[in-house]
Order: sequence, then C-alpha cells, then structure tokens
Amino acid sequence: MNGWQELKTRCTRLFMWALAEHPGKLLGTSLGLLFGLLFVLIGFWRALILMTFIVVGFLAGKRYDDHKDLGKWLERIFH
Repeated sequence: MNGWQELKTRCTRLFMWALAEHPGKLLGTSLGLLFGLLFVLIGFWRALILMTFIVVGFLAGKRYDDHKDLGKWLERIFH
C-alpha cells in the first residue's frame, strides 16, 4: 500500500470513529471551521446571514423529511 492510500485509510477510520463516538463534537467543530472560513472570506455579517439561511433551510428540510406540514411552519415564522 502506498503512502497516500494508507493516509486515506487512516483518515477515513478516524472520521468514522469520531462520527460514531463524538458526533456532536464533530458537528460543532465542522460548523466552527466553516463559520471561521466564511468570516475570514466574506466578513462577519455576511457570514452570519449565510449561516442563518443555512439553518432555516436545514430546519425546513428536516420538517419535510419528517412529513410535517411545512406550510403551517412557514406561516408561523413569517407572520
């Protein structure tokens, strides 16, 4: 096995272990890294607005996946 393949295998094992044992820490770290990069690249307020849209989109998608009424949820948010 060459060096790059071994590195890929070790990184995959580490990621799968972290996902299984510490999913909250992995998610928090990933979101922190993403927000930090966005902050550096586009500025604080733009990054904050973008992250807000991402969270709202995630919540809407989760409601859709859970077969909950998306229309009532959106109406409650925007009224």
